Amino acid sequence: MSANQNFRSALNGFNREDVVQYIEYMNHKHATQVNQLTTEIQTLSAALAECKQRPDLSAELAEAQTKCAALEAEIAALRAQADAHPQADSELDAYRRAERAERIANDRVIQLCHQANGAIADATVRIDETAIRVCEISDKLSSQLGEMQAVLANGKNALKDAAATMFAVRPISTQE
Repeated sequence: MSANQNFRSALNGFNREDVVQYIEYMNHKHATQVNQLTTEIQTLSAALAECKQRPDLSAELAEAQTKCAALEAEIAALRAQADAHPQADSELDAYRRAERAERIANDRVIQLCHQANGAIADATVRIDETAIRVCEISDKLSSQLGEMQAVLANGKNALKDAAATMFAVRPISTQE
């Protein structure tokens, strides 16, 4: 149905079924939009929370911006020197090679950091799984120890009963 609903005429007004269908359609459409927006809010809230938990990114960004500004200033200074010196082209080429090597090294460091973070996350998952298994084994061991204590207590009681019975049953010669 569209928003510009044409209701059939009925005696003294509009057809009741058309109006009810239109209201149901609008309610369904509204509920769908609310659900969609709620899901989007939850997704964005989760992303915001994740970003807030990683303040190290803003520090890295500030550091990178500072480094970028310093490199831009250095490039400007080198360009000014290149205009003044005839050997500036070879120095500029060497600087560009060094800058490229530094950029490649930085990219490699970032890649290694991502790999290390992945390895740490995997290790964390393994540790969590191991902790769960240790808890399960500990619970099982505790219940088995309780059972053993109960068996030992029953055995002790049985021995006491046997000792009492043996004490009650004396040889005939000592009773006289």
